Amino acid sequence: MKKLLLLSGLAACALLLAEGYLRMSGKFAPPAYPPPLRHPELQAYEPYGYRLFPSRTTTILYPPNRPRVITLASNRDGFRASRELDEPDARPRILFLGDGFVSGDGVEESERFTNILEALEPSRRMDNLGMTTYGPDLMLRALQAVGLKLRPRLVIFCMYTDDFRRVLPEFDGAGFMIPRYKLESGHLVSMPYPKPSFWDRLRLSVAAKRFLWNHTTWQWDLNRAILDRFEELGDQQPFQKAILFLPGTDDTRADQERRSWLRQYASQHATPYLDLSDAIHKIGKAAFLEDNPHYSPAAHKVLARELDRFLTERRLPSP
Repeated sequence: MKKLLLLSGLAACALLLAEGYLRMSGKFAPPAYPPPLRHPELQAYEPYGYRLFPSRTTTILYPPNRPRVITLASNRDGFRASRELDEPDARPRILFLGDGFVSGDGVEESERFTNILEALEPSRRMDNLGMTTYGPDLMLRALQAVGLKLRPRLVIFCMYTDDFRRVLPEFDGAGFMIPRYKLESGHLVSMPYPKPSFWDRLRLSVAAKRFLWNHTTWQWDLNRAILDRFEELGDQQPFQKAILFLPGTDDTRADQERRSWLRQYASQHATPYLDLSDAIHKIGKAAFLEDNPHYSPAAHKVLARELDRFLTERRLPSP
């Protein structure tokens, strides 16, 4: 018993020392609760997540370190567009789900790839449900809450490389306490934004969760379940589906792993898949805003051309 108590005391001391070291070094800080709003002047909470303040036109300076005046217009659904999503239109609709790379952070609305793509082929209508810091979970929720009402012929799920980690329970998007997804017995279940316990506030706990996230199947399982729900919705409505991978500034090991996983997933479901890594990295630094990871107007032109070729070759949307 004495040896057991001694070992327990030593273990407790070691944990306290490790926690103290992490605090002093500034590593693995737990996320703030409640999370701070990042853009309260632009975005508003919605039951499915958040959106832009609806029916508003303003200007912003972006990116912060190399500011350019950008016009930001929202429709009454709160997405970046100078036209309404539900306006009558006889053309087949192609709906894009994504984050700020899809909504066009850092470029004018007319410069983003969905607008350019529609100009290349005016017989198809491109509707954009991209939103800054959306992850796959909020893309799915936006599709269910807004996109399905549009009766799209084709829905393209756009995955930027960083989006994979945005399904973490404590990820707060733009600072709103958004609803989250979790897996229960392999099933996707919605839950409120989690309130951290005492243990969740320890840096050791944050480090352990980060390790498990990176070295187990947690992230893949949850992303797979979200994409499975997307596939199910496509079969139910129905609409045709496609998956798009958007790369970061460098073709890192994480990028390679994520796009390979996504390609395999799409192949298993016979879903058309387009990896834009080569097309973006081919134009080098010109693909990105200066000192910023978001795509430049030149990159959006490349994306539009590649997507136009992809849709034509795959005959999407088909009659």
